[in-house]
Amino acid sequence: MAAAGKPVRNLDRTREKILAAALAEFSARGFAGARVDAIARRARVNKRMLYYCFGAKQDLYREVLRRKIADRAEWLESTPNDFAGALAHIYLSGGTDLDFVRLMEWEAIDSGGKRCIAEAERRALFEKAVARLRGLQRQGKIPRGVDLTQLFISMLSLALFPLVMPQIIRLIHGMEPTDPRFMRQRANFLRWLGDSLVKPGEIIRNRVRPSRTALRRRQSSSGQEQLA
Repeated sequence: MAAAGKPVRNLDRTREKILAAALAEFSARGFAGARVDAIARRARVNKRMLYYCFGAKQDLYREVLRRKIADRAEWLESTPNDFAGALAHIYLSGGTDLDFVRLMEWEAIDSGGKRCIAEAERRALFEKAVARLRGLQRQGKIPRGVDLTQLFISMLSLALFPLVMPQIIRLIHGMEPTDPRFMRQRANFLRWLGDSLVKPGEIIRNRVRPSRTALRRRQSSSGQEQLA
Protein backbone atom coordinates (compact mmCIF):
# COMPACT_ATOMS: atom_id res chain seq x y z
CA MET A 1 0.00 0.00 0.00
CA ALA A 2 2.78 2.44 0.88
CA ALA A 3 4.56 1.76 -2.36
CA ALA A 4 1.33 2.28 -4.29
CA GLY A 5 0.67 5.60 -2.56
CA LYS A 6 4.13 7.06 -3.02
CA PRO A 7 3.88 7.90 -6.75
CA VAL A 8 0.57 9.68 -6.11
CA ARG A 9 2.13 11.77 -3.32
CA ASN A 10 5.10 12.59 -5.52
CA LEU A 11 2.79 13.67 -8.33
CA ASP A 12 0.81 15.84 -5.92
CA ARG A 13 4.01 17.53 -4.76
CA THR A 14 5.07 18.07 -8.37
CA ARG A 15 1.70 19.67 -9.14
CA GLU A 16 2.05 21.98 -6.16
CA LYS A 17 5.56 23.00 -7.26
CA ILE A 18 4.31 23.73 -10.77
CA LEU A 19 1.36 25.77 -9.47
CA ALA A 20 3.62 27.83 -7.20
CA ALA A 21 6.02 28.47 -10.08
CA ALA A 22 3.15 29.33 -12.41
CA LEU A 23 1.71 31.83 -9.92
CA ALA A 24 5.11 33.54 -9.66
CA GLU A 25 5.58 33.62 -13.44
CA PHE A 26 2.05 34.76 -14.29
CA SER A 27 2.09 37.50 -11.64
CA ALA A 28 5.50 38.70 -12.85
CA ARG A 29 4.76 38.66 -16.60
CA GLY A 30 1.05 38.15 -17.12
CA PHE A 31 -0.58 35.38 -19.12
CA ALA A 32 0.68 36.65 -22.48
CA GLY A 33 4.25 37.19 -21.31
CA ALA A 34 4.63 34.02 -19.25
CA ARG A 35 6.56 31.16 -20.83
CA VAL A 36 5.97 27.48 -20.14
CA ASP A 37 9.70 26.74 -20.17
CA ALA A 38 10.25 29.48 -17.56
CA ILE A 39 7.55 27.95 -15.34
CA ALA A 40 9.15 24.53 -15.74
CA ARG A 41 12.55 25.95 -14.75
CA ARG A 42 11.07 27.65 -11.68
CA ALA A 43 9.40 24.38 -10.67
CA ARG A 44 12.52 22.35 -11.53
CA VAL A 45 10.55 19.96 -13.73
CA ASN A 46 10.64 19.30 -17.44
CA LYS A 47 8.01 20.73 -19.79
CA ARG A 48 6.73 17.26 -20.54
CA MET A 49 5.78 16.77 -16.88
CA LEU A 50 4.13 20.19 -16.80
CA TYR A 51 1.98 19.36 -19.82
CA TYR A 52 1.18 15.97 -18.32
CA CYS A 53 -0.09 17.58 -15.11
CA PHE A 54 -1.97 20.55 -16.54
CA GLY A 55 -2.11 20.51 -20.32
CA ALA A 56 -1.80 23.84 -22.15
CA LYS A 57 -0.67 27.14 -20.64
CA GLN A 58 -4.24 28.39 -20.53
CA ASP A 59 -5.30 25.35 -18.50
CA LEU A 60 -2.50 26.01 -16.03
CA TYR A 61 -3.48 29.68 -15.74
CA ARG A 62 -7.10 28.67 -15.19
CA GLU A 63 -6.07 26.37 -12.33
CA VAL A 64 -3.95 29.10 -10.71
CA LEU A 65 -6.90 31.47 -10.98
CA ARG A 66 -9.36 28.84 -9.77
CA ARG A 67 -7.34 28.45 -6.58
CA LYS A 68 -7.27 32.18 -6.02
CA ILE A 69 -11.04 32.33 -6.54
CA ALA A 70 -11.45 29.50 -4.04
CA ASP A 71 -9.39 31.52 -1.54
CA ARG A 72 -11.66 34.51 -2.10
CA ALA A 73 -14.73 32.34 -1.60
CA GLU A 74 -13.32 31.21 1.76
CA TRP A 75 -12.67 34.74 3.01
CA LEU A 76 -16.11 35.80 1.81
CA GLU A 77 -17.63 33.13 4.05
CA SER A 78 -15.59 34.41 6.99
CA THR A 79 -16.46 38.09 6.44
CA PRO A 80 -17.51 39.79 9.71
CA ASN A 81 -21.17 40.69 10.03
CA ASP A 82 -20.59 44.43 10.21
CA PHE A 83 -19.59 46.91 7.52
CA ALA A 84 -16.40 48.21 9.18
CA GLY A 85 -15.19 44.68 9.83
CA ALA A 86 -16.06 43.63 6.28
CA LEU A 87 -14.11 46.55 4.81
CA ALA A 88 -10.99 45.75 6.84
CA HIS A 89 -11.44 42.04 6.08
CA ILE A 90 -11.44 42.67 2.31
CA TYR A 91 -8.18 44.59 2.68
CA LEU A 92 -6.45 42.02 4.89
CA SER A 93 -7.63 39.09 2.74
CA GLY A 94 -7.18 40.49 -0.77
CA GLY A 95 -5.44 43.84 -0.59
CA THR A 96 -2.29 42.27 0.87
CA ASP A 97 -2.05 39.46 -1.72
CA LEU A 98 0.58 40.86 -4.07
CA ASP A 99 0.49 37.94 -6.50
CA PHE A 100 -3.28 38.17 -6.92
CA VAL A 101 -3.25 41.93 -7.44
CA ARG A 102 -0.52 41.61 -10.06
CA LEU A 103 -2.46 38.86 -11.82
CA MET A 104 -5.45 41.20 -12.06
CA GLU A 105 -3.31 44.10 -13.28
CA TRP A 106 -1.77 42.00 -16.04
CA GLU A 107 -5.17 40.71 -17.01
CA ALA A 108 -6.48 44.27 -17.31
CA ILE A 109 -3.57 45.13 -19.60
CA ASP A 110 -3.69 41.95 -21.70
CA SER A 111 -7.40 41.31 -22.06
CA GLY A 112 -8.29 44.40 -24.10
CA GLY A 113 -11.91 44.12 -23.01
CA LYS A 114 -12.18 40.46 -24.02
CA ARG A 115 -13.94 37.84 -21.93
CA CYS A 116 -11.88 36.87 -18.88
CA ILE A 117 -10.77 33.36 -18.03
CA ALA A 118 -13.10 31.92 -15.37
CA GLU A 119 -15.38 34.93 -15.84
CA ALA A 120 -18.55 33.14 -14.76
CA GLU A 121 -16.96 31.93 -11.51
CA ARG A 122 -15.72 35.38 -10.64
CA ARG A 123 -19.00 37.06 -11.50
CA ALA A 124 -20.80 34.62 -9.21
CA LEU A 125 -18.35 35.43 -6.40
CA PHE A 126 -18.90 39.17 -6.78
CA GLU A 127 -22.67 38.72 -6.85
CA LYS A 128 -22.41 36.76 -3.63
CA ALA A 129 -20.36 39.57 -2.05
CA VAL A 130 -22.99 42.15 -3.00
CA ALA A 131 -25.67 39.84 -1.60
CA ARG A 132 -23.77 39.82 1.73
CA LEU A 133 -23.91 43.62 1.73
CA ARG A 134 -27.62 43.46 0.97
CA GLY A 135 -28.03 41.29 4.06
CA LEU A 136 -26.21 43.89 6.17
CA GLN A 137 -28.44 46.58 4.70
CA ARG A 138 -31.59 44.66 5.66
CA GLN A 139 -30.22 44.39 9.20
CA GLY A 140 -29.81 48.17 9.33
CA LYS A 141 -26.01 47.99 9.32
CA ILE A 142 -25.74 49.85 6.01
CA PRO A 143 -28.01 52.86 5.35
CA ARG A 144 -30.99 52.29 3.09
CA GLY A 145 -30.74 53.76 -0.39
CA VAL A 146 -27.01 53.10 -0.75
CA ASP A 147 -26.07 51.65 -4.17
CA LEU A 148 -24.57 48.37 -3.02
CA THR A 149 -22.83 47.63 -6.31
CA GLN A 150 -21.05 50.98 -6.18
CA LEU A 151 -20.31 50.42 -2.52
CA PHE A 152 -18.65 47.07 -3.23
CA ILE A 153 -16.58 48.58 -6.07
CA SER A 154 -15.47 51.32 -3.67
CA MET A 155 -14.58 48.76 -1.00
CA LEU A 156 -12.38 46.91 -3.49
CA SER A 157 -10.77 50.20 -4.53
CA LEU A 158 -9.95 51.11 -0.94
CA ALA A 159 -8.52 47.66 -0.29
CA LEU A 160 -6.50 47.18 -3.48
CA PHE A 161 -5.15 50.64 -4.25
CA PRO A 162 -2.01 50.42 -2.03
CA LEU A 163 -0.70 47.37 -3.91
CA VAL A 164 -1.86 48.64 -7.30
CA MET A 165 0.03 51.94 -6.85
CA PRO A 166 2.87 51.17 -4.39
CA GLN A 167 4.96 54.10 -5.60
CA ILE A 168 2.17 56.55 -4.66
CA ILE A 169 1.93 55.03 -1.19
CA ARG A 170 5.70 55.29 -0.82
CA LEU A 171 5.71 58.96 -1.86
CA ILE A 172 2.79 59.92 0.40
CA HIS A 173 3.40 57.72 3.42
CA GLY A 174 7.09 56.84 3.24
CA MET A 175 6.41 53.11 3.68
CA GLU A 176 5.96 50.20 1.34
CA PRO A 177 2.36 48.92 1.24
CA THR A 178 3.69 45.48 2.23
CA ASP A 179 5.27 46.84 5.42
CA PRO A 180 3.44 45.25 8.40
CA ARG A 181 3.25 48.66 10.12
CA PHE A 182 1.50 50.19 7.11
CA MET A 183 -0.85 47.21 6.89
CA ARG A 184 -1.87 47.60 10.54
CA GLN A 185 -2.45 51.32 10.08
CA ARG A 186 -4.45 50.72 6.91
CA ALA A 187 -6.66 48.05 8.50
CA ASN A 188 -7.34 50.29 11.52
CA PHE A 189 -8.14 53.23 9.28
CA LEU A 190 -10.56 51.16 7.19
CA ARG A 191 -12.36 50.01 10.33
CA TRP A 192 -12.68 53.63 11.45
CA LEU A 193 -13.85 54.68 7.99
CA GLY A 194 -16.40 51.89 7.87
CA ASP A 195 -17.81 52.91 11.25
CA SER A 196 -17.85 56.57 10.23
CA LEU A 197 -19.78 55.86 7.03
CA VAL A 198 -22.40 53.74 8.75
CA LYS A 199 -22.86 55.60 12.04
CA PRO A 200 -21.10 58.99 11.92
CA GLY A 201 -22.82 60.44 14.99
CA GLU A 202 -21.65 57.60 17.20
CA ILE A 203 -18.07 57.93 15.93
CA ILE A 204 -18.05 61.63 16.73
CA ARG A 205 -19.27 60.96 20.25
CA ASN A 206 -17.08 57.96 21.00
CA ARG A 207 -13.84 58.47 19.13
CA VAL A 208 -13.23 62.10 18.32
CA ARG A 209 -12.26 63.27 21.78
CA PRO A 210 -10.31 66.47 22.46
CA SER A 211 -6.85 66.09 23.96
CA ARG A 212 -6.13 67.04 27.56
CA THR A 213 -4.28 70.14 26.34
CA ALA A 214 -7.32 71.19 24.30
CA LEU A 215 -9.57 70.65 27.33
CA ARG A 216 -7.30 72.78 29.55
CA ARG A 217 -7.31 75.55 26.94
CA ARG A 218 -11.09 75.35 26.71
CA GLN A 219 -11.47 75.51 30.50
CA SER A 220 -9.01 78.39 30.68
CA SER A 221 -10.79 80.41 28.00
CA SER A 222 -14.12 79.68 29.68
CA GLY A 223 -12.80 80.99 33.00
CA GLN A 224 -11.50 84.15 31.35
CA GLU A 225 -14.89 84.75 29.74
CA GLN A 226 -16.59 84.45 33.15
CA LEU A 227 -14.16 86.96 34.71
CA ALA A 228 -14.82 89.38 31.86
